[in-house]
Amino acid sequence: MSIRKHLLTVGCAFALLGGCAKDEPQPEPEPEPTTGTETAVVADTPEEAWTEPTDVHIEGDHITIDRKIHFESDSDVIMADSNDLLDHIADVVNHHAEIHHLKIIGHTDASGGHAHNQDLSERRAAAVMAALQQRGVQIDLRSSGVGETEPVCEDDTDECHEQNRRVEFLIVSDEDAAAEEG
Repeated sequence: MSIRKHLLTVGCAFALLGGCAKDEPQPEPEPEPTTGTETAVVADTPEEAWTEPTDVHIEGDHITIDRKIHFESDSDVIMADSNDLLDHIADVVNHHAEIHHLKIIGHTDASGGHAHNQDLSERRAAAVMAALQQRGVQIDLRSSGVGETEPVCEDDTDECHEQNRRVEFLIVSDEDAAAEEG
């Protein structure tokens, strides 16, 4: 047999095999190993994929945020520059079915009186809770404030006061949520 006929025969055999293979289901490719720095993609349905925001993270029993939720001065009114961050927090909560209960904790700096700061921190936490509910979060949300009683910085500087004005998100277990109710 000539080389030309041999190559033609081999080529036809591969073409036939390729045509047959198309009718058989192909195995799913193995996922690529990750380094832990990639953005997670979670498929809700085969048609839809969700990309986890890069500025909101689940770390143990907390949801951490890379930016701050901003409020008008001495107010519980959330500023418009925080809307996209609130959208991201709501997306993370809504796409993590393992989160059933979330406690939103407001903190203030030490300027102002204790009673005022306690009230302000409670109102700010409640405003964040309402903002998440408006964005479709339907899990059990609870808000509380601790005023200036849990500072992360003790210095009397503007930078330190800024660090202390914050909102925390605590993921609460089903058992702990039931214990708080009972």
